[in-house]
Amino acid sequence: MIKKIIAFLLLLFSGGIMNAQLDKLRGAFVHTQAGNLDSAKILIDAATKYPETMNDGQTWYVKGFIYKEIFKKRQPADRDLLVAVEAYDACKRSIELDTAIETKKNNLSIMRSLSALVNNTFGETLDTVNYQKSIECINVQKQFVKYLKPKANIDSVGTYYYGIMGSYFQTAYEKNPKKNMKFLKIAEESYNKVLIAEPNNISANYNMGIIYYNQAVSLIMNKLDYDFDLATLNDIQDEAVVWFKKSLPYMEKAYQLNPRRKETLIGLSGIYYSLHDNDKSQQFQKLSQDLDKQ
Repeated sequence: MIKKIIAFLLLLFSGGIMNAQLDKLRGAFVHTQAGNLDSAKILIDAATKYPETMNDGQTWYVKGFIYKEIFKKRQPADRDLLVAVEAYDACKRSIELDTAIETKKNNLSIMRSLSALVNNTFGETLDTVNYQKSIECINVQKQFVKYLKPKANIDSVGTYYYGIMGSYFQTAYEKNPKKNMKFLKIAEESYNKVLIAEPNNISANYNMGIIYYNQAVSLIMNKLDYDFDLATLNDIQDEAVVWFKKSLPYMEKAYQLNPRRKETLIGLSGIYYSLHDNDKSQQFQKLSQDLDKQ
């Protein structure tokens, strides 16, 4: 990449861009090489505003490179996604101004690198503290993919990331349900986003079913006590039934999409048993046992 920028500067020396503006571009490059990215940014920003350089595709290419380096230099949790977007937009501007094949190739290289960096940032900030950053990464990545892969299904990009996020926070919740209730909410919201885009997503349907199923089971396990009076016992059971009924349509959908998944059959057997539909409970129990024999 540095070699390409050197070639660009040599082109400027021979091309006749005014010295003052050339000095800014040359200075931006020197500062970039030295790791002084803040100084490089000031100079390249100025170059994109001067009439002599603002309509040169190579100026925007250098800006894309410098901004990408600024984004990359930060620790994942401190990365400003607006900087990544600005780098991306600079590369797009460069391609618009300079239609040479080599220019497009060089800019696309920066853009793919940015997309990979944002993908990595999503993974590196997907924790219980920095997850807002990972959520921001999803929308930025959608913008990038829309340009890099015009035929790609943008909804599938969101589905991929929200599926990972749902799974992460579902696991975080299960490690300590009493302390991590808010993570269950994030998992639920993530799976909902997947299902809005892809109603037939098997994993999201199954996991939503499990979330509500476990809520019912947790309620029974944690609240039932031999000292409760009958009225309290009935209230807890009624509340558990609400959760089982919420779980049922997701688990049924997961079964329709994949009738041979054992976990789904066990889940449905348990749900119907809790809803006092013994015939259906035994039906799914038998299907599960039949799978074991195959």
